[in-house]
Amino acid sequence: MSTDIILASGSLIRSKLLQDSGVVFHVKKHKIDEEEEKKTLIKNNIEPKKISINLAIKKAMDVSKSYKNSFIIGCDQALVFNNVVFSKAKSPEELRQQLLLLKGKNHKLYSSCAVLYQEKIVWSYTAEIVLLMRDINQREINTYVDKNWERVRNSVGGYLIESTGKRLFKTIKGDYFSALGLPIMELLDFLILKKVVNIV
Repeated sequence: MSTDIILASGSLIRSKLLQDSGVVFHVKKHKIDEEEEKKTLIKNNIEPKKISINLAIKKAMDVSKSYKNSFIIGCDQALVFNNVVFSKAKSPEELRQQLLLLKGKNHKLYSSCAVLYQEKIVWSYTAEIVLLMRDINQREINTYVDKNWERVRNSVGGYLIESTGKRLFKTIKGDYFSALGLPIMELLDFLILKKVVNIV
């Protein structure tokens, strides 16, 4: 099998996690309309905790059709609160409202990754992270959004755990890398097992 690895995502943090792990890969962004696909999944009564893995597979499949002899990595995250799947905020005001709703409460973040080869799923994984947001006030929310909107507008939940956004949270229970957007340890385990990536 080919050892080519393609990340079907334009996410800079996912690319960095792979690069920092010494993985050689290419980036080919998928052409999936995430919000429309998410709406369809919800309409079809897919469980909230399974939304992210379905989207990760769809993204990888979209790219896999053009690169049949490469390992395609698809990723997605779903923020779930009170059994409702959140979408990426479309405006600073919408993000403020989301943070206001989540403040002082627990919510779940599902971080999924799927690997496809020749349009077939050869590996998939979903991590569950439970986050408790601090009881931040309106002024703190406004300041955070005003300072970070351009950096977080494409992030589900709108928080930068890898940066100053970690101050929004009291506790984060689960894998840190998965919270960033990629369950890198589990992915590496698969790639090493399949001898696509060497240990050293």
